[in-house]
Amino acid sequence: MYYSGQEIIDIAVRIEENGNEFYTAAAGMIEEKNDIRGLFLDLAEKEILHISIFQKLAEKFDADSFDFGAEDASGYISHLAESHIFGKPDSGKELAKRLTTPGECLDAAYKFENDSVAFYTELLKNARSDAKKLVQQIIDEEKEHAAEIKKFL
Repeated sequence: MYYSGQEIIDIAVRIEENGNEFYTAAAGMIEEKNDIRGLFLDLAEKEILHISIFQKLAEKFDADSFDFGAEDASGYISHLAESHIFGKPDSGKELAKRLTTPGECLDAAYKFENDSVAFYTELLKNARSDAKKLVQQIIDEEKEHAAEIKKFL
């Protein structure tokens, strides 16, 4: 399947929206104030920042910001988008409903952040000009999120 640059940005926004919903729900599972609850709330806010970055990218750049003409690249992007833990609408909320402990939420969050790094790394390989800088910024932040989560695992 071939994705346009705008469709890729839409997928990235959906991933970040689902991440925000997941982190907000995970924080809500923890009644007392503690470091894990604080981590989830902080990550939820950061997902909102990522959404705004991608929305600015969509406004600033045209479809040529990404080059997905190569069949192998678009196929791999398609696979990553479809297999991403938060690649489908409302999957963040749905996943949070199935998890019952902070530990399970941390495990899911760690997988989410690493899946995001893989997805955005592939985007970076196919990004042009100024889009590269913004996508790299997201990758760096997603790696930082994974490192923060790993401290609690």
